[in-house]
Amino acid sequence: MKKIIIIALGVWGLCYTAYSQRVLDYRDQTQALSVFSDKDPEVINAGGAQAGITVYCTNTLSLSFESNVDRTVDVYNQEERGGLIYYYIRFTVGRFRGANYDGRVLEVLAPGFLPLKIKIDLMPSESKSYEIYDPNATVGVGCFYENFNTATELFRNSSYAEARERFKLAQECTDYQVGSNVEYILESIDSILMLRTRGDFYFDQQQYDEALNAYQKVIGYNSSDAYAVGRRTEVQAKINELCTNYFSEAESYFYQSKYKEAEPLYEKMLTLSCSNNREANLRLLELRRYLSDRQQKAQVVLYEIAQNTPIGLSYGRYTQDKFSTYISLRFNPDLFKAMGNNGDEKAKPEVNLSFGWNRMVIKEVGFFAGLGYTGVGHWSPDPDNEPDLQFTLYHAVSPELGVLFKLGPVALRYTFQYRFALDSSSFPEGFDIGKMRHVGGIGICF
Repeated sequence: MKKIIIIALGVWGLCYTAYSQRVLDYRDQTQALSVFSDKDPEVINAGGAQAGITVYCTNTLSLSFESNVDRTVDVYNQEERGGLIYYYIRFTVGRFRGANYDGRVLEVLAPGFLPLKIKIDLMPSESKSYEIYDPNATVGVGCFYENFNTATELFRNSSYAEARERFKLAQECTDYQVGSNVEYILESIDSILMLRTRGDFYFDQQQYDEALNAYQKVIGYNSSDAYAVGRRTEVQAKINELCTNYFSEAESYFYQSKYKEAEPLYEKMLTLSCSNNREANLRLLELRRYLSDRQQKAQVVLYEIAQNTPIGLSYGRYTQDKFSTYISLRFNPDLFKAMGNNGDEKAKPEVNLSFGWNRMVIKEVGFFAGLGYTGVGHWSPDPDNEPDLQFTLYHAVSPELGVLFKLGPVALRYTFQYRFALDSSSFPEGFDIGKMRHVGGIGICF
C-alpha cells in the first residue's frame, strides 16, 4: 500500500511540475526580401555561407537558445528597445568543414516555460524574424503583469493610446516591477507618435528622404508598426520613381556636356540613397573633373620647335589638383624620306617621343619632368651593294624637364632635354646625335 501511495505521489509531482510550466508560442515576422549582412568574417573567408535571424520578446522574458545542428548558438548581439528584447543570431548554412547544417531546429528556452521548438530553413544571406510570446500572459499573473503584458500586446499592434493607459495602470499596481522600464516605454510611445507626425509632414512636402528617416525610426521602436511599414513602402516607391527620373534627366544633360545642370541631379540621387548611387557617384567624379578642367584650363595643346625637329606636338592635362601626364612628339621632314626609303646622305631624319608628369604650382605656372626616346637616322654607302645607300637608326634615352605658363587661353612651354646615346661607339665619322636640346612651344589651354 505504501508503495502505491509513493508511486502515486511521484506521478502527481511530475504532472504538477509539467503542467505548472507555461508554454511559449511564436509569430513569423519576416519581411520580404530581407538580407542578412552581419556575417562572421572567419566563416566567410573560409568559404562558408551564413544567414541570420532576429528573435524578440517582451522584457519580462529572458531567452536562451539551443540547436540540434550547432554546437553553440551564436547570439552575436542583444539589445532592448521599447520594452522588447532583441536577440540577433547568425547561423552557418549548407555544408561547411565536413558538417551539414541543414534541417536546423532552434530550441527557445525561458525560465518557467516549456521549451519552444522552431524549424528554421535558411538560404545563404537570408534574414528572418520571429516574435516569441506567452499566449497566456494575462492569466493569473498579478496586477502588474496582467496590465504590462496587455499593454505590450497593444504596443505591438500599434494601439499606442490604449497601450499608454495600460502601462500607466501597471505603474500603479502594488506588485510593480521596478526593472520593467515602463518609463522608457512611455517615452518611446511619445517619440513614435511624434515621428509618425514628422514623417507624414515630410511626405506631404515631398521630402521623401526625411520622411523615410522618420518612419525607419518608428520601426526601430516597434518593428510591428503596420502604419510605419506601409508608409515606408510608399516612400521607397516614391524615392525609386524620383531616382529614375533624376538619373534619366542627369544622363541627358551629361551627354549634352551640360555638366552644371547634371551635377545637382546626381547629388539628389546620393541624398536619396538610390539603388544606382554607384553610377551617380562615378558620374559626379567624372563631370567634376571636367568642370575643374574647364575652370583651370587644364587641357593644353602646343606646337613645339627644337633644333633639327621643327615639327612638334604636345598634349597634356596641367592642374593644381594632382600630378597629371603629358605626351610629346617631335620630328623633322627628313623622317618622311626614311619612311619612303628615299636615301639621301645629306638627310638626317630625327624623331623624339617623350611622356611625363606635371603639376601646376599656381594657376599660371607649372613644372614637368619626363622620359623620352630619340632616334636619329643616317645614310651611308652600302659596301656590299654600291652605289646603293644603307640606312642606320641610332638611339638615345632623352630625359627632360621644363616649365609651362598659362596666359589666359595661351600656353607657353620651355623644355630642356639631355640625351644619352645608346650606341655612340658605332657612330660614323662626323655623326652626332646631340647632347642637349632646348625646345620651345606655344599653344592653347582650355
